Amino acid sequence: LDLSSIERGTLKLQRGPVEIHAVVAAALAAAQSQLGRRGQTLTVELPSALMWLSGDAVRLAQLLSNLLDNAAKYTPEGGQIWVTTRAVDDQIEISVRDTGMGIPADRLQAVFDMFTQVEPSAEGLGIGLALVRTLAELHGGSVEASSEGNGRGSQFTVRLPSLQAAT
Repeated sequence: LDLSSIERGTLKLQRGPVEIHAVVAAALAAAQSQLGRRGQTLTVELPSALMWLSGDAVRLAQLLSNLLDNAAKYTPEGGQIWVTTRAVDDQIEISVRDTGMGIPADRLQAVFDMFTQVEPSAEGLGIGLALVRTLAELHGGSVEASSEGNGRGSQFTVRLPSLQAAT
């Protein structure tokens, strides 16, 4: 259904004030089974101060959950995954970094295209990161991928306007 809504441009948000700690908690709960199966270490860094944004709490948790699922899927057993949230100027920055397979430099932008996978043999349909980009943009934000290459892990950074910036 999300795929169909994205293709038609009809994906709607149920906006309201959202606190980022709640989004991270919901995404971690949704991704817990995927993370727990492979013996990966998860480190979460949240600021002590509450950070608010205007958005759809369910869709924001879905965005972060997709990033966590990918990190777990492409990180080997015993690998590490970090979730870091911080305020940067008038934005909230959420990053998911892993010690996984990495992404070649020439594929960093393409990973957000619909039905695209870094490895053709990878499981999944290749829509998760396209959905992440769409959800970030619908919230007035952006997402970028970075990696030092094959076998060097990857990092996905989402930037969303804080509620202070929206007002």
